Amino acid sequence: MKLIFPFFLFFYLSFGSVVIEAFYNPNCGCCHKYFEKLEKQGFKVKRNPIEYRELLKLKTQLGIPVDKRSCHTMVMKDGKFIEGHVPVEGIKALMNSKAKGVYSPHGVKSASGDFEKVYELIK
Repeated sequence: MKLIFPFFLFFYLSFGSVVIEAFYNPNCGCCHKYFEKLEKQGFKVKRNPIEYRELLKLKTQLGIPVDKRSCHTMVMKDGKFIEGHVPVEGIKALMNSKAKGVYSPHGVKSASGDFEKVYELIK
């Protein structure tokens, strides 16, 4: 009986959190704060600092509309993208939809690394 609990704990810690791969310009000041907030909410953020040109190429490859682009792009395991300081509710909405991505416009909250309040699913 004592072995069952550690097994379930291991299973939860291994598979219970959602892994998001983040691509960002290392010179941006708000990205790290946002990633830390996501991690506190249970997400695992794999950080990939890349050159700005490479970041633009990635956004184009993912089909992110030019008017929806932000300082960083995150990609989930299933290929869906998260653009901007999307609140947790927006990420969950993306996970439960057939949309290809979600974004939040860059606003005052983003500048301090916080979550924006609004988000939009991108079909």
